Amino acid sequence: MLNFENIGEKFVKVVNSPEWSELQNKFNNCNDIYVLGHGGNLAIADHAAVDITRLSNGTKNAMCPGSAIVATSLINDTSFDQWMVNWLRQRTCTRTKSQMKKSLVLGVSSSGNSMDILKALQWATDNNMEIAMISSRDIKVQVGGLTKVLLGAEYYHTAEVLTLLLTYELTHGSGNVCPPIGKNNPESLEELNWKGNKIRKHSYPDEKINIGIDFDGVIHKCSKGYYDGTIYDSPVEGAYEALERISKKYTIIMYTAKAKPDRGLVNGKSGTELVWEWLKSNNMSQFISKVTAEKPRAVCYIDDKGVEFKDWNSCFRRLEEKGIL
Repeated sequence: MLNFENIGEKFVKVVNSPEWSELQNKFNNCNDIYVLGHGGNLAIADHAAVDITRLSNGTKNAMCPGSAIVATSLINDTSFDQWMVNWLRQRTCTRTKSQMKKSLVLGVSSSGNSMDILKALQWATDNNMEIAMISSRDIKVQVGGLTKVLLGAEYYHTAEVLTLLLTYELTHGSGNVCPPIGKNNPESLEELNWKGNKIRKHSYPDEKINIGIDFDGVIHKCSKGYYDGTIYDSPVEGAYEALERISKKYTIIMYTAKAKPDRGLVNGKSGTELVWEWLKSNNMSQFISKVTAEKPRAVCYIDDKGVEFKDWNSCFRRLEEKGIL
């Protein structure tokens, strides 16, 4: 019988490691995922990229240089060691700095000696992307910021199958569903990923699973208004507990004028970057799915400047009570 080296035991050990927790957090916080591998691991990487996108409920865009035409063209143009660097450069040439920071390059290797992948990881970290590597054996070179998940498998088949299982665990760990057989068409996936009840006809499921929350005045005190453009204030009392509670049932989309693309940089950073930094420093980023300047589809909106609308007569009364009209 083929030796799979107690693959289930290895899976549990990896998923319970601090390195895996670090990788899962990077995965959850990134929108674009670039999965790299070659040989059998290229097939695993290609499969993983397809399913990460398909099962992500619209939150991840994953890709892999899985075409032999792409690989051989780039290898011919440069060299084997550099072809993945060139592929990454091409795939990210239109990405903004903030988009690059919300990108993860995930390398897959059995030996840990895949120089083309290691060079791509180095290029990625040089360009402010998150990086990680799933490898059966340790990596001999040092790459700053690299999260290493080591499998400790002796056989290629064990490492490849275990890696594929772990890519599904990343999807599961991001709050999305890995479907049972026969439940993997787009309509079934939407139903499996909904956290709400039935939606209106011709509408979208996210209006039952999202809650939109304003940032300034609701999460961030913002007691001095725009001030100098920084996010200078402390959290609104109870904000952490509120986000924690709401996130258990709904996906939280944070909206703010700070994320508008025409807002100037402050200390070299966009408003979106500053919001994420503040959320992380106050241990709240774990509850937030997205920061946007757009009004998201949602169950409801929590906003300190909001005026609830039921009909125009009652709306005018509220506007008058607030001294707006």
